[in-house]
Amino acid sequence: MASSLLLTILPEELVVEILIRLHDLADLARAASACKALRRLITSRAFLARLHALHAKPLLGLLQLERDRCRFLPAATATAAAVARASDFAFSFLPDHGAAAAWRLRDVRHGLALLSSPARGECGGRAFFPDVVVCDPLRRRHVRVPPIPDDLTAAVRRIAVEHFDYLLASAGRDGSSFRVVCRPKLPKQCDVTVFVFSSGSAFWRSAVLDACAATEKLFLPQSVHGYVYWRTHSSGRLLMLDTRDMDFFFVNIQPNNGLVPSQVIGEAEEVGRLAVFNIIFDVSGHKVELHSKAIRGGADEQWRHDRTVPLLPGYKWRIIKIAEGYLLLQGIEGHNSSWFIPGIQLQHFTLDLKTFKLERLCASTSRGRHHNLLFDLYRSFPPPLSLSSI
Repeated sequence: MASSLLLTILPEELVVEILIRLHDLADLARAASACKALRRLITSRAFLARLHALHAKPLLGLLQLERDRCRFLPAATATAAAVARASDFAFSFLPDHGAAAAWRLRDVRHGLALLSSPARGECGGRAFFPDVVVCDPLRRRHVRVPPIPDDLTAAVRRIAVEHFDYLLASAGRDGSSFRVVCRPKLPKQCDVTVFVFSSGSAFWRSAVLDACAATEKLFLPQSVHGYVYWRTHSSGRLLMLDTRDMDFFFVNIQPNNGLVPSQVIGEAEEVGRLAVFNIIFDVSGHKVELHSKAIRGGADEQWRHDRTVPLLPGYKWRIIKIAEGYLLLQGIEGHNSSWFIPGIQLQHFTLDLKTFKLERLCASTSRGRHHNLLFDLYRSFPPPLSLSSI
């Protein structure tokens, strides 16, 4: 009753200014549960965008991906434990879950998951492109991504396509929308075709690049500052796609000025720059070196050394990936230890790319050399999915 009276007496914009100044997010959650009117204000995209700009998003844990399964490894916080209890990373809320044509996990990013299932044609047979959904395991909601229009896929349909690679990327700095990137894996001599769906505009676009030696093998798609890149067969080059203008270009990542080649490439904190991370070891111990380069820089631009960060002694280190504004690292005690001993404990650490503070996140257990596990960070809560938005 008090909250309803507050909205009656004060203008809505003034109520928003009061709510945004609450220091404890738990108080904000209590306010949202007080009445429908406050909940509408607090869950609006405009309010959430302001809220995320003021408050650091909590790092909740890790998502461990193996084949089509996903497991949540929570950080040692009460919030993370609550998320672990409330979430459904088995995706049992999806339609036809457990049927013969089960959903296949494709990508996890920004707290959302991308899954596909073999599509059905008009007569019941399999369609050319799979059905695709983006879902929120915490709220147990999903939205279906519309099928790619026939006029965009006409050229590709004439070619035998066995597989697709998918990527789920953010479509804005506030994380309120997403992009789905789909690339059919075609024979070597075929042109590269990529389809991109944006939840904001609610339609698909496509880009085509003439085949060349550098495009014969493309793998490990990642997103950086509105671009998508693929590693090429030549480890010294990346194929990049600007998802706004839908144009392709190559970026040279060959070492220069003493830069050591690294397997970890992603977003630099500075918008518009590509970051390369590498672990080095000298008499003082293990360190992370960060170099960066403008994504749209000239061919002669040199890599810039931005930072060297010392790591904790007594560990053997490796970098897993860059995600959610952090560098994810694994450590095992003892320099001579092996990553592939079944049962050995793996410690997961995060390096904040703004503060360069190293913190322990959680632990997992190695399952041996033959288990290929992928990890992604689960930070904050995913943006609310809106069926009307797509």
